Amino acid sequence: MGSKYFTDSEMACKCCGQLPENGMDERLLQVLDAIREKVGGPVTLSCAYRCPAHNAEVGGVPDSQHVQGCAADVLLPDGTTVDELAKLAERCGADGIGKYYESQFVHVDTRGEYARWTEND
Repeated sequence: MGSKYFTDSEMACKCCGQLPENGMDERLLQVLDAIREKVGGPVTLSCAYRCPAHNAEVGGVPDSQHVQGCAADVLLPDGTTVDELAKLAERCGADGIGKYYESQFVHVDTRGEYARWTEND
């Protein structure tokens, strides 16, 4: 099915350009599309899929949702706060939501269970 708004290149690993073997999680794509529609304009991802090597390089946990193709880090659209974007992600169906105030993004994932955290937790 895929995403209405996000291309494979936006989802691909920043170091190798690859996607997960089975593609990105369909529910994640639905959540991201819903966020885009509620924002009413373009939304930029700083990161989606990470290959295991890139994930280790950036200090991600070994079982990161990014490595599984179930996560994306969404940069703040103009005029939006971290808290506002996190609430929007929750309304759009994200399971895991991480708030990164210093870096100005919100992590969203579809891990299948509720998870919330803030930067430096």
